[in-house]
Amino acid sequence: MRLKGFFFTFTAAAIALASVGHAATPTMKIAHVVPSGDPRDLGAVKVKELLAADTRCSINATVYPSAQLGGTTDLIEGMQIGSVEAVVLPASFMVGFEPRIGIFDFPFFWPTKTEDLLKVHKGPAMAKLLKTTEAQGVVSLGVWHTGYKQWTANKPLKQPSDFAGLKARVMPSPVLVEQQKILGLNPVNMPFPETYNALQNRTIDAQENPLVTTFVMKFHEVQSNVTMSNHGNLDQLFMVSKAWWDGLSAECRTAVSEAVDKAADVVVAKTEEMTGQAMTAFKERGVTVTELSDAEYQTLRETTLPGLEKFYVAKAGAPGKEILDSFKSELGLK
Repeated sequence: MRLKGFFFTFTAAAIALASVGHAATPTMKIAHVVPSGDPRDLGAVKVKELLAADTRCSINATVYPSAQLGGTTDLIEGMQIGSVEAVVLPASFMVGFEPRIGIFDFPFFWPTKTEDLLKVHKGPAMAKLLKTTEAQGVVSLGVWHTGYKQWTANKPLKQPSDFAGLKARVMPSPVLVEQQKILGLNPVNMPFPETYNALQNRTIDAQENPLVTTFVMKFHEVQSNVTMSNHGNLDQLFMVSKAWWDGLSAECRTAVSEAVDKAADVVVAKTEEMTGQAMTAFKERGVTVTELSDAEYQTLRETTLPGLEKFYVAKAGAPGKEILDSFKSELGLK
């Protein structure tokens, strides 16, 4: 799934020149696939507002939620050819384009306190990782945290045997697919908007997402159990077309970068606020919320993480091992 050929390079450059070089005010379509009101949507709106008010470079930004400009692959390819200027998507969707990004999907690896995780987002290992997408025609400007992932199903998922044989929706990340296979799940890759109906019809049995995403997508209406596993986090990448980015003035690039950083705080705050709303909604719906014991958490960690580290290095090669070692050093992991 890599960008190929002269046609794409030429097209991207042509679109960038047309949209930036010959326009008094640069335009910026910001697209994502979740409904309006989701924390990442509110972050995108904040970027739009900050850019409109920035006297250094007034960019005419418009937010397109709910996959209005296409699905995840459409949006990434749109950035590559320059037809979509900015996209907010889970990092998982970039793994097919850049295997090293798969480290975002590691379970039981990242700090479980938000303040510690946010420091990692600003650290040197993350800066090195984000640079890897530029070879694919995409500039990753920042990471937005939208919560820790929990499993939902129609029973608690507390130990490996609980997962065995269940069908679960999975994002198109080889690391996530391998995680599910290790747990004995049958991974099913499907477009995110189809997940509700699939859960309702029992086409699939389970899914993993932060509480806010489960709440916004109304998965709690068709799942009876939430297991508070905190096994991973759903980090979003705020990405822009490299052709578009390269066509901006230095002042505009600074304005966009600063807006993305400030909006990250909005996303985290809204995620925390809506997590409380989600828990209230689950209680009202009669959803059973199950907490993992320390021993259960450790068993799931030992079952999944070591094998996934080996899988990641096998897929991403020596450059992937370098990224993995950088994060492990920064996190104090062996």
